[in-house]
Amino acid sequence: MPISGIGLAFTLVGAVCWAMFDATRKGLARVVSPVHLGLLLPLAQAPLLALWAATREPFGLAVACLPPLAASAVLNGIALVLFLDALRLAPMSLTIPLLSFTPVISTTLAWIFRGQVPGSAQYAGAVLVVLGAVVLGGGTGRGLAGTLREPGVRRMALVALLWGGTSVLDQTAVSLGAGAWYAPIVTAAVAVLMLLWAVLRGQVRAFLVAARPLVARPLLVGTAVVIGAVALAVQIEAFRWAPVGFIEVVKRGTGMASAVVLGRFVFGEPLNGRKGLAVLLLTLGVALVVGLR
Repeated sequence: MPISGIGLAFTLVGAVCWAMFDATRKGLARVVSPVHLGLLLPLAQAPLLALWAATREPFGLAVACLPPLAASAVLNGIALVLFLDALRLAPMSLTIPLLSFTPVISTTLAWIFRGQVPGSAQYAGAVLVVLGAVVLGGGTGRGLAGTLREPGVRRMALVALLWGGTSVLDQTAVSLGAGAWYAPIVTAAVAVLMLLWAVLRGQVRAFLVAARPLVARPLLVGTAVVIGAVALAVQIEAFRWAPVGFIEVVKRGTGMASAVVLGRFVFGEPLNGRKGLAVLLLTLGVALVVGLR
């Protein structure tokens, strides 16, 4: 699948939006746990995406795209539950870098199921992104081995696999005629699944209590909801113009590099040599994929 200038533009804009969304979620995570955010944000984003879709086209969805949509929603719901459990069981510094394997997984799955043969630059960039994440999370093979013994790590590894698969499913749905209404419907489906999970776990009351601190931060909450919705909408559009693996490498590399930079200048986190090396590797990985598309 050739990458046009439009595909590159959507991919870069989407990557920046996801990075900004991660930063706003980090700000919200200081007052609300990631578990609660996992339900509250999709519930708020679905109506916003529906309003956007209503300005684009009449309500409707091609019947052919319903199977991949349903599969994407189910896998996303399972991935979110596993993601939240992984954050509860293990430090973020050990689990989040495992998500860097998502571009490798999505590239491989797109190659197998969609015939999108990756170039050497794409896989080299993905490898650099993975190396950057390993350096960011621990830095050495010994650190990675220690990571594998941590509770929650297996869950996060499965999350990387599932999210790699959902990207391929989303692009498949787009190729089968999914329009603007795909984004709000799949988001609403994920929100419903998360709500059912909360009911089964007896967490509904806890979610309602957790939402109270957000009322005092309407600007931050509104920014997170809007940017998250824009990021998803732009990513769905990018699937029309660029291969899944290309989009995921740029998204993950940009996101993790931005997390370090924004952590330093927005949240006052220390920036050491290890983080600097990680940012360099991540940036090189993204630049390699974008420059040699």
